[in-house]
Amino acid sequence: MGGDERVAAKKKKESRSTNIPEAIAAEMRELITRGTFAPGLQLKQVDLAARFGSSRVPLREAFKLLTTEGILEHDQNRGFFVANLSSDEARQLYRIRHLLEGELFTTVEWPSKEQLELLQKQVDKLETLLQKQDAAGWILQHRLFYEAIYNLSPEKIIVREVLRYIRLTDRYRSLATHVLLAPDRKAAQEQHLVDALAERNRRRLMRVFEEDRTRIEQGVMDALRARGL
Repeated sequence: MGGDERVAAKKKKESRSTNIPEAIAAEMRELITRGTFAPGLQLKQVDLAARFGSSRVPLREAFKLLTTEGILEHDQNRGFFVANLSSDEARQLYRIRHLLEGELFTTVEWPSKEQLELLQKQVDKLETLLQKQDAAGWILQHRLFYEAIYNLSPEKIIVREVLRYIRLTDRYRSLATHVLLAPDRKAAQEQHLVDALAERNRRRLMRVFEEDRTRIEQGVMDALRARGL
């Protein structure tokens, strides 16, 4: 192996090593969203290191990442726990999302024909997931759908922050399956967003966004109240 190849291999190895905590954190977010790791659960480093095939060092780094996001809590004496749910936290997170996402919808650029086709395929996937009553799959696909719309905006710093707050509310949205997967629920709201983008109708776009966000947020808050949170 030549010098350049050794350097490239070393960089690749370092990059892979650097991304291990982020990869573990991403998987843990999904497990928490699906309820596999319930609120209040104490996380055992030995068990999780075996589960993720990782040493404790990158695992602890992943814990630190999730703690800074508020998804985990750290007790100096007892270790790391999945953060408990709170209606107060949910209210504030959705308030921030509402403000930031509303701003993005005023700045999204009208999609090309190809971009509209991709958005339509995502709506079709959402409809399939609704028919299957797949809540975890729907939450993930719903996030990807909105991410595709937000990436139409040139305001990339705001886009990045919005996506971060969407991840933070994923575990709250998983509580509102009675709203997300209601028997008469269709991907109509998402279809209306795509139609508004195709029509280049900013007013309709904003109205549909407001309706969708309000409906989901209300479902989340109702679920939290029912649990006494």
